[in-house]
Amino acid sequence: MNKKNNKNTKFIPLGSSVERKANNRIERQVAEEKPLMLFSFKDFQYNAQIPPGQSYTKWQTDELLAYMLEKFGYICNVNRIEAEQKKFIKVYGAFPENSEFDNPFPDRDVEWAIIMKISGQKGRVAGHIIGHIFYVVFLDSEHLFYPTEKRNT
Repeated sequence: MNKKNNKNTKFIPLGSSVERKANNRIERQVAEEKPLMLFSFKDFQYNAQIPPGQSYTKWQTDELLAYMLEKFGYICNVNRIEAEQKKFIKVYGAFPENSEFDNPFPDRDVEWAIIMKISGQKGRVAGHIIGHIFYVVFLDSEHLFYPTEKRNT
């Protein structure tokens, strides 16, 4: 077969209508990387040291503080979507109506959330979340921030 007459050639002669134009490459869009979770203690309620909330000292005495910090370490390595998917964080939205805690920010529209399973099923860190920052507000070793009915007991 004569290569000159072959219409399936790999090369297109310059000057044809299919000529490659300079700088016309369209870059593929890469998904924007989400920021990793951060923690703030600026809203921690020190006056919640009487029940139902606890202080850092109480959590240290009850050997919960190290578990909390370890959990924070895991959460700081993921973004907010991953933290919710892995069930590290549960977002409630409004302050729970049946909470045994008092809302320290009744005039602020914040999205309330908890960090679950701090050394067992009951331990919780309650706070609010803005973007990728979790603001710690209460330490809740007795699951009283958002109490639920016991199941299968």
